[in-house]
Amino acid sequence: MGRLPFARHTSWLFHQVIMMSHFAVYAFQRGSPGWLLGVVLMVACNGGPADHSDARVTVATHLRQAPDESSTTTQHLPEGAALLDLGEVSPYLSGIYLGDTLLWEPWLRMRTLEGNTGWVFGGFVQLNKASTGETLRWRCEKRLYALFGPIPAQRLMRWAAQPITTDTALAHHLREGLALRDTLQTALRYGLRRPTPDAQPDLRWLSPYLRYLRRYRGGIAVDYGLLAREAQQTRGQQDDYFAQSCIEAYPIDSMESPLPAWVFPLSWTESASNLGAGRHQATLDRLDDALQQAPLFQPEWQRLKDLVMSDILDIERSYWQPLPKILAELDALLAQPPNCLTAQERAALALRRQMLAQGLARTDLRSGR
Repeated sequence: MGRLPFARHTSWLFHQVIMMSHFAVYAFQRGSPGWLLGVVLMVACNGGPADHSDARVTVATHLRQAPDESSTTTQHLPEGAALLDLGEVSPYLSGIYLGDTLLWEPWLRMRTLEGNTGWVFGGFVQLNKASTGETLRWRCEKRLYALFGPIPAQRLMRWAAQPITTDTALAHHLREGLALRDTLQTALRYGLRRPTPDAQPDLRWLSPYLRYLRRYRGGIAVDYGLLAREAQQTRGQQDDYFAQSCIEAYPIDSMESPLPAWVFPLSWTESASNLGAGRHQATLDRLDDALQQAPLFQPEWQRLKDLVMSDILDIERSYWQPLPKILAELDALLAQPPNCLTAQERAALALRRQMLAQGLARTDLRSGR
């Protein structure tokens, strides 16, 4: 019997305590009435190291030549049939119905006791002679490996359990988290095989691995409220300053979103620039102070500045405020430019003001005209 291919951590107990605590904080902060159940699930998905490599099918199914429901059947598997887990997973999760229940699992490469090798849908398989916790942990890791591949999955698990004790460590942890976030979003975009176009996967099991990131309808975003709580536990004040500044920049639920403080929301995903209300200037002025108070987060401050400037300079942008207010805020920025603006950015603002003064953009959306 072969071993499951997942990495064993020598500090397993410490790993589990950290993961449980972060998930409990996450669930409690979100106000979910089922947060205790979530902690139990977290323990289950990250239970003790399992030596089980044998499995069995829970419902009658088929051993298939390829990881696909339409692939050639190589053997019928009755309920309870014993299998050897060979450790390979499909590079995606498939949505397959069991009765009225839609299961989202990877395909697993298995070997029967007769020696036949093929693929079985993971939703129809469980570990043999394993506890519920071990089985759920096994499932969570299989899903991560299928969605993200072995190396990114292991990075994500280490990142989610990593202790953070200083503001410097949190700055590095955030940067790694944002890189993992990009990988996750790509995987979720292309790593789900839906039985119908409108089928929605149940990905609640993923939340404990996201730490201070959070899934929403547009993808995965930083929850700055959760990040602020992480910052409160570290030595140093730069991370506290950064998190609080971002909460002010994203006042809607304290979460990174397409609706920062300097836009006027038209829907959950669409907005008009609110240039003329003073928010752009206030944010850029705060960035001057931020670069002095929290230089550890300079790349993140730069990204925030780029978002503000893009909202002003985008030639496709429409504006909520009337033109006189828009020009007044631009004049104020040009009269006393924030130190964070480069000479090129100041020149771009002057050019944009000229274009707006000539009526080359749609303004005053609030009037309804």
